[in-house]
Formats: sequence, C-alpha cells, structure tokens
Amino acid sequence: MTETTPERPAESQTVDAPITGVTVFTDGARVTRSGLTELAAGPRSLLVGRLPALADTSSVRVAARGHDLSLLNVEVHRRVSAEPLRDQTAQLQADVERWRDVVQGLEDEDAAERAGLGFLTHLSEAAAASLARAVGSGRAGYDELSGMAGHLSASTANTLARRREIAVRKRAAEQELAAAEARLRGPKQSGRQADFVEVTVDVEARVAGEAEIELSYHVSGASWRPLYDLMLEGERLNVSYLAEVSQQTGEDWPEVALVLSTTRQGQSRTLPELSPWYIGRPQPPRAPAMYGGVGMARESAPGEPAADEAVAVAFAAAAPSPGRAVKAKRARMLAAEQAESESGAGFTYTVARPLAVPGDGDPHKTLVAQFDADAVLGYLTVPVLAPEAYLRATVTNGTLLLLPGQARIFHGAQFVGETRLEVVAPGEEFEVQLGVDDQLKVERKLRRRTTAKALIGGTRTIDVAYEITVDNHRDRQVTVSVHDHIPVSTDGDIKVRLRETAPPPAETDDLGELTWNLTLAPRQSAAIKHRFTVEHPAQAAVTGL
Repeated sequence: MTETTPERPAESQTVDAPITGVTVFTDGARVTRSGLTELAAGPRSLLVGRLPALADTSSVRVAARGHDLSLLNVEVHRRVSAEPLRDQTAQLQADVERWRDVVQGLEDEDAAERAGLGFLTHLSEAAAASLARAVGSGRAGYDELSGMAGHLSASTANTLARRREIAVRKRAAEQELAAAEARLRGPKQSGRQADFVEVTVDVEARVAGEAEIELSYHVSGASWRPLYDLMLEGERLNVSYLAEVSQQTGEDWPEVALVLSTTRQGQSRTLPELSPWYIGRPQPPRAPAMYGGVGMARESAPGEPAADEAVAVAFAAAAPSPGRAVKAKRARMLAAEQAESESGAGFTYTVARPLAVPGDGDPHKTLVAQFDADAVLGYLTVPVLAPEAYLRATVTNGTLLLLPGQARIFHGAQFVGETRLEVVAPGEEFEVQLGVDDQLKVERKLRRRTTAKALIGGTRTIDVAYEITVDNHRDRQVTVSVHDHIPVSTDGDIKVRLRETAPPPAETDDLGELTWNLTLAPRQSAAIKHRFTVEHPAQAAVTGL
C-alpha cells in the first residue's frame, strides 16, 4: 500500500539499512539496502526510512531473514516532512550573510578612497593658492608649481583607478548576493518541504534473535553508457572497456558492488560508402501543385539542384546495394563478470572494483574490463569521396556481448581520433575503424572525357577514363581495398559500358560499384585505370554525368 502522509512519529523500531548494491540501467537504477536489527519475541513493526523521493513506490521489494521469523506485511508511504529544511536554510542564510559582508567591505573601501580624493581636492585648492602667491612674490618658481601640479594629478588618477576597480568587484559581489538571496527565498516562497519514501515491515518472531531486512527499489535519474579505448600495438588490438555512470536520484551511492545492465540500442559511424551513380534524360518540369486553386511552386536557389534532380539524388542515396563490400562498422565491448539478465533480454556486468557515485549528476568513470585480440589489418579507400586510406582491423569477439559506445583510438600512445562501436554478439567477427593513415597516399584523376563528333546511327558517345594511384610509404606490406564506381543508366536508350579496367576488379555489382584488392610491398605504388563509355541518342541530353 502506498500513501502520502505527514512524517510519522517514531513509534516503530527503526532499522538502519544502508545501500549495499546498485544495478544501473540506461534509464534508472535498482538500489538494494540491507540492515540487521535485534527482535524480541512477538509481532513487531520495523521502519526503514529516508528512501529518496524519486523511488518508485510500486517497485519496493522486501525480504526478512531470521530464525523462526515471519514476514506479515509491507507498507510503503510517501512522507512529507513537517520540519523545515533547517540545515539547508542555515547554509543559504550563511551564504547571504557572507556576500553581504563582502559588499559592505567594498563599500568601506570605496568610502576610504572617496575621503582620500576629497583630501586631495582640498589640498590641491590650498596648494594652488599658496603657490600662486609664492610665485607672485618671487619665493617660488614655475618648476615648483609644475611639480606640485603633477604630483596632485597622479595621486588623483591613482585614486580614481582604485575606485573603478572597487566598483567592478562590488557589482560582481552584488550579483552573488542577489543570487544567494533568491536561493534563500526559493524554498520559503514555494512552500517546499522535504519528502521521502518510508517502508514499514510487519514481522513476527517466535523467539528473540537477530533479523536481517533487505529491500530493493527502482529509482529514476540514473544512467550509464559504455566508452572504449582502442590501442593498436603492431597487429594486436588492446580494448579497454569503461563505464560512465551518473545519477541525480536524491541520494549518494557509497562504494558498493556496482552492476551495469546492458541495452541494445545502436548508432554507428561508418566508413565512406558509395551510392549508385544514376544518369538519364532530363525530365520535363512538373506542373506546380495546386492548393486551394492557387498554383504554388518552389524555385531552386542558386547552386541548388532543380526539384526533379533533387528527388533523383535522394533516391540514389537511399537505394540498397546488394553485395556491397563496404560493411557498416561493427562495434564491440567488454566486461569484468558477465551474466545473462533475469529477463534474458540482455547481460549484466559486475564492476570488479566498487565505485562511489555521488548524486551530483557528474559522470564517474570506472574500468569494467580489458582484453587483447589479434587484429587482421587492412585499408579501405573510396577516393571519389575522400582521398584518404582508412585503417581498419578485423577482430573476432570472444565470449562478451559488446555494446554500442564511443571509442577513442590510439596508435601506441598517440591519440589519433574517435569512432563509434556498435553491438557485437559473442563469437561474431567485426571491424573497427582505426583512423586515417597518412603514410598511404591516394589520388584519383580524370584522364579522359571526350564526346564523339561523328554520329553513327544517330548515337553520340561520351568516353570517360579515370586513374587511381595508391602509394605505400610504410616499411611493411599492406593490403588496400579500393572502391570506385561507374554510372548506372535509368533510361533504356542510354547505354553505359565498362570498356577497360587494369587490373581487373575483384568485385563488381549491378549498381556500378567496382572493388580492387591491392597488396603493396613497402615503398611500392600501384595504379588502377578504368574507362567507360556512355552512348545516348544524339538529340537527347544526359543528366547526372
């Protein structure tokens, strides 16, 4: 039973039940408390109080253990404290008084400077009259008059500068004072009172003895996320799996056993992938859409594709690519002690070292596990999209479920970038992107683009040739997967023919993608040449080429 009532008087036997374990999910946590108490024979009400206000009262579970002990009933109450928040109010009041003292001190400093400035003004007037009489009677010269004037001017300037500096400090102190006063007024104006959850456990002991009370509850305001450090040493990949835990549940978690529950949501950052290259005839402009009898058509901005062309580009980007060789990057994760969750929908990881997590909302990191794996290294380059070679490692996962998360990449001790890992099942092979390797140079050049002038059978031919060069400046052999593509026609009268490839591609597909797998010795270069033609009716224009 759950109800909201004022704080009850201390009429039950109170059990001190500190936090002994926490299981953290991505959207909350399950907290376990346990405590021991001495019981006399007979029925008794035990009180476990001060659970945080964010605790879900319907999730409270209680177990009572002891010799000849029976658990009779459990009631959960949401209490409202009748006492003001004295400690908090006292602290806020102290802050207000402290900033008031600071403001008053600055006002006193400014008053002292004002007094000094008044004295300088009086001294300046008196000295000016006295020196003027002395100069007139010949007792003093103009040098003495000038020197006195310079001294008074410098003293006045210094005093004014100090007053300006005091004014700046005073404004900052007044802002802090206003904020402290607002914090002090806040609870009073809103009438807020401290609320919490209290659990009453009715038990009956046949004989006097010691009883252990254990309760658990779910609380919102907590989460965790996986992080990775991937360090490549030669052909070994060291994976450090970290967990970042944060919580604002209304209570601090001490150094107790911490369990992390997995999730299955994924989001990946992948290597460049080619989209089909479509060409075709220009489409006639569509009639403007009619709304309420009025034609409304959007004009393309300068440099923006026309509406029909924009639709074609969107379709090309979204079209599936069967047999695609460039696979989405798979993720990975690790854990110290792994077990299937109670629901069977995921895994839980028990952190080897207890971690204290204050309820301040700040992230707190802990190491879950580390492991080494043999890495099969290779490079991928898509020079039509980026003239770079991406290092990737193919690794076989062990017995751990690897979860989605951000990963920092290191080559030895040198940080080279970040990537994101997706979920990987135990025993599954996956790839990890390890950044760009600048010791492999990639270049793609247009070597030919001609249009035949002679018309044979009313057909015009466009001849296009590209050359891709890959230079290995490393001292070891490397394998490089090179991807390029040729156009794909969406019009039956427009024919695309692959005329030459040197060397022949290892893979081709129906959407025009070509893949070469190169093995380069140290300091070796290789060139890939491919040429295609586009044949179309002479009277028809070709778009997308």
